[in-house]
Amino acid sequence: MNLEQIRLRAESQSGYFKDSDCVKIFIASQVGNTAGRVIADVFRKRVKEKNLDARIITAGSFGSYDIEPIVLIEKPENPCILYKNTDPIIVSELIDDYLLKDNPRPDLAFCSIGREKIEGITSADDLPLFNPENRIVLRNCGYLDPENIDHYILRGGYTGLSSVLNMNQSDVIENVRKSGLRGRGGAGYPTADKWRACLEIGGERYVICNAADSDPGAFTARLLLTSDPYSVLEGMLICAYAIGASKCTLFTDSEYKPGIKMINTAYARMKEYGLLGNNILNSGFSCEIEVRASKISLVSGEETAVLRSLENKQAMPYLRPPYPETRGLFGKPTAINNIETLANVTAIFQYNPEKIADIGTESVKGTKVLSLSSNGSTKCTIEVPFGSSLRDIIEQAEIITNVGGIKGVQFGGPTGSFVPENGLDIAIDYETIKGKSFIGSGTLELIDDTACAVEMAMKKISYLHEQSCGKCVFCREGTFQMSEILEDICKGKGRPQDIEMLDEIGEHMQTGCICDLGRRAPNPVLSSIEHFRNEYEDHIRGKTCPGKGST
Repeated sequence: MNLEQIRLRAESQSGYFKDSDCVKIFIASQVGNTAGRVIADVFRKRVKEKNLDARIITAGSFGSYDIEPIVLIEKPENPCILYKNTDPIIVSELIDDYLLKDNPRPDLAFCSIGREKIEGITSADDLPLFNPENRIVLRNCGYLDPENIDHYILRGGYTGLSSVLNMNQSDVIENVRKSGLRGRGGAGYPTADKWRACLEIGGERYVICNAADSDPGAFTARLLLTSDPYSVLEGMLICAYAIGASKCTLFTDSEYKPGIKMINTAYARMKEYGLLGNNILNSGFSCEIEVRASKISLVSGEETAVLRSLENKQAMPYLRPPYPETRGLFGKPTAINNIETLANVTAIFQYNPEKIADIGTESVKGTKVLSLSSNGSTKCTIEVPFGSSLRDIIEQAEIITNVGGIKGVQFGGPTGSFVPENGLDIAIDYETIKGKSFIGSGTLELIDDTACAVEMAMKKISYLHEQSCGKCVFCREGTFQMSEILEDICKGKGRPQDIEMLDEIGEHMQTGCICDLGRRAPNPVLSSIEHFRNEYEDHIRGKTCPGKGST
């Protein structure tokens, strides 16, 4: 089938999805949120009892975990209205008052979505939670049933792939270059350069999507796999065509069963529509995608460790060069891209590269998906333009602490640096942030002013020691020694020379470790010393903890 035939089939089976005269009720929540399923069942029961003509759509998560289950109601000639933290009582009131009597219940509504305003209901554009966002990668999250390929098609799915299949490979890569897309896995390497290197070598080539949240604080892969899997798979196919590959692998966490189930369902639906296998969209292009899962640790998410895992070897990083794009999986050229990167690829060709390039900064185009948390609890996953400052994101998204004020943040995951409150005006940009932290996995953890800098550094380095693969002496022994020294300081056994010793160990790790995990592991310790040295000195000399008193 060609794209037009596929679109007509989707319309015949799910025409209600784009029907402006149809009442649609979206229930958005994380896959594991049982409350979301309960709300959907209550809506179906009550709609049937009232004999209402309305469609109930079980959507994926918006990424706003603290306010789910979310109900989004679309009524003809009305803007969409979003209701947060819904329960069966609210469902009954919405059916009786809004669906039957046209009263949108402003007292229950969280916001309206769209240009039209409703009296008494705040527009989403005016809400701090949504204000900093520009959704490109997350554009479909919460707005479609991730198990229904028709919804994705009717929201423009596969138009990007269809246009790509009418280009030559060099033109596809050139469009990626025009968009300014850089890898979202942490290093920020230009995606077009990686793809071109694969194409130019020739021979058999592979595409790998790294869809594992190896950072425990990151939710990007989990959100995309369970809320918009088709955009990821479409991006993989575009990449495969561009570099001349016929085999793709999606690598994910074996313990994330909902994501694996969702991606396998999406795979089956694509097969039914002829979007995988031979002669995709009657173009002559053939490609298969397999799903491989493995137990994930922090180090096993590194790209060379992913390659070893897929080759059934121990998931340990190795020195580069050679880089995967020249010598990767089984020694063949391999384009290994982060899941967020490939979802961006789909957006580039669904819209156009210039639209993506207009977002962000001069040096870094587009957006970055961030996972925000406070006091160890994940609050939300948002998507902001590059160039946004840490302070603006925190203030506008209203990520607040339960106790006290803000001491600072840790940005970029477990190996990210601590940034103090007076340094939060730094912009999220690969070049700007270099030397102060790094973008990494895009996790942003807010730390309140009651936290002990020494204790938080000890917890981070102890975790990193547990996650070390042990191959590299500097990483294995350096994280252990740092952990031991910090534990002594916390217990009131610290010595004046310990601070200099921590600095020295950290410097050796930064220059002597094989992979980025080892080289970046000292960052939490070194940055905490840089910004909160007085707390180390209080522990060592005064045997007191500023936040807790005597040690």
